[in-house]
Amino acid sequence: MTLSTQYLGDALRQPFSQVLYRCLEEVGSTKAAFYLRDLETGAFHQVAHYGWPRQLQPPEALAPDHSLAVALGRERRGLVVSQLEDLPDLGAFAGGSETPRFMIHPVFDRGTWMGLLIQRDRMRGGPFELQRDDGATLDICQALAEVWRQAAAPPAAASVPDDALPVALPQPQALSSGAPSAEVKPERLEGFQQAAGEAAAFRALNQDQAYSSRSLEETGGGSEPPSPRRRTRQGAFLPEQRNYFWEAAHLLTELVPTAAVALWMEEPQEIRPVLTYSQQPLSPDLKQQVLAHITYHVPGTVQKDLRILTRVEELDREPLMGVFQAYLPVLLVGDGDRHDLLVLFRLEDRPFTEAEQASIQKVARLLGLHLQEVRLHERYHRAFLSVSLRLLGSPEGGAPNLRDHSLATARLCRSFGLHLELPAPELEALSLAALLHDVGTFLLDPRLLGKPGLSPEEFDRIRAHPVLATTFLKDLRFPFDVIGIIRHHHERWDGKGYPDGLRGEAIPLASRVIHLVEAFEVMSHGSAFQAPRPFRECLEELRREAGAQFDPTLVAEFVDHLRARRGEGGEGV
Repeated sequence: MTLSTQYLGDALRQPFSQVLYRCLEEVGSTKAAFYLRDLETGAFHQVAHYGWPRQLQPPEALAPDHSLAVALGRERRGLVVSQLEDLPDLGAFAGGSETPRFMIHPVFDRGTWMGLLIQRDRMRGGPFELQRDDGATLDICQALAEVWRQAAAPPAAASVPDDALPVALPQPQALSSGAPSAEVKPERLEGFQQAAGEAAAFRALNQDQAYSSRSLEETGGGSEPPSPRRRTRQGAFLPEQRNYFWEAAHLLTELVPTAAVALWMEEPQEIRPVLTYSQQPLSPDLKQQVLAHITYHVPGTVQKDLRILTRVEELDREPLMGVFQAYLPVLLVGDGDRHDLLVLFRLEDRPFTEAEQASIQKVARLLGLHLQEVRLHERYHRAFLSVSLRLLGSPEGGAPNLRDHSLATARLCRSFGLHLELPAPELEALSLAALLHDVGTFLLDPRLLGKPGLSPEEFDRIRAHPVLATTFLKDLRFPFDVIGIIRHHHERWDGKGYPDGLRGEAIPLASRVIHLVEAFEVMSHGSAFQAPRPFRECLEELRREAGAQFDPTLVAEFVDHLRARRGEGGEGV
């Protein structure tokens, strides 16, 4: 069998990476690397590794006459190397350590030499011992061979997966002692199909999601324009989701000496920021190292597409500098094929002990279960959105441009709700109510809705649409008070609104938000009764009505939010 190393996309690399982590779990190796042998040339190409600092990575390729390959070919069994003098070319894997200890195994499949496995530095210290460690390692070698066997049949051209694109691998070369090669990784691409209809509406509703916190800082992973083939729609965490991770990360730093803790939450159609917690600020180089580790371990991610959102406890201290010398990746409790990843980083070259890992696993298990609950909540939210969008898409009745107006209002309400850092239940209630706020118009005469010059009686009939919405939606069992929010979305701060004349804070907060946002949306985009108005004129109108039609506190926050979305600053806008 022959497996060409030019098709080493994520579809092949990921299974090898999953098996390789067994070296950490079953042998206790703090670092490990697996090289796949090209049966045509005899050269070895790195497929997966973990544990090495980013700037001191193991070589990408080994030539057929590399001393390590020669020694394994001669012995055809596992080797333990505790002194670099015994095999000087292992200096390329030393990563700056003065006393690295290695265990190296050739990997065979039915007599065919198909790879080599390098393990370094046990968590408990001391050298490797073949009598103790060989059995577990041979089981791992067999698992690697099984992955290779399943992938070895050359795929037909039509069946090559999107993420297994041809990759130009580095040329193998003889490496001198202590000279690690530069890291060269194939760009990870993920096929992306543009959805339509309801999926497009979901994206429109959720794409503008902001953050606001004194101790939070968001930075990107690169300035190059994203490729259209990758998923690049930016997602977000809700405030309490972030806060849960901050608390969990703070607990981890109390239990285990750690410079930083990072979380990646996998989503199929969007990229959420990498949440990173630290006691001291991180230098830009350290932040890029965090993103680089996430990129390496998560299929389908490209560093320049990522953002990092950091929480720092002691902002007044000097930033941490240097290079992360040790890190521990932890795969969280999964949900289908999602790859939620927790990574702990240290500046010192000190592996995580067995006791420390036991503590980390307990916290990681709770965090993984919390992320599962987050996804379950989001699925329920999408289900309600699906029902709402189908209602709005009905061709029978409703205000002119009802669907477009409702989506625009809901999208801006959600964005503003995130700016206000509303709790998740309030944010979801706001989103659904904003989407359905005008469904009462389905119970009105369509000829009335687009008619210019309404009589007082006709205008009163239109003003009844919030109450009609409660009738229209009464059989839907929402998990929040969506119907009450819709009923009061035309109440005014001064008590002169309808249908119940509520005043001030007696009006539900979500109703006040929808009233404000809808007014801006209608002014800025126009309606059947008025032409669009310039942006600054809309803001001036909102300010004039602050304290009368609108909640004055919300107006100030909303104006700031709108200006931030447009990239404006300064006074006098």
